Amino acid sequence: MNFKVKRIHLTAESSNENDYDPKKGNTDVVVFLENDKKFIASFFAYANIDELRRQNKINGIFLKGSYFWDKNMVLVEDCSLDTIKPVVKDLIDEGNFQEAFREL
Repeated sequence: MNFKVKRIHLTAESSNENDYDPKKGNTDVVVFLENDKKFIASFFAYANIDELRRQNKINGIFLKGSYFWDKNMVLVEDCSLDTIKPVVKDLIDEGNFQEAFREL
């Protein structure tokens, strides 16, 4: 399959949350390819996982924070486009793109 990236969209950038912090947040990443196919994965900043675990201990989700999972999950230092672009390129170059992303 041809994996030439046309555009990358971060859903967090289009949300109404003005206080979104890429170093502590998460976002769905939609990759638009030149062949008009679209793929999606959920990217989480490492610090966001710590915060989710803390919240889940309080609210009881995921056995009170004893585990966490998400479909097509990728962990990154931060959820900025500058960080995510090279990650997407590396996943394509290494042949792991379709393992991390699912087609829409």
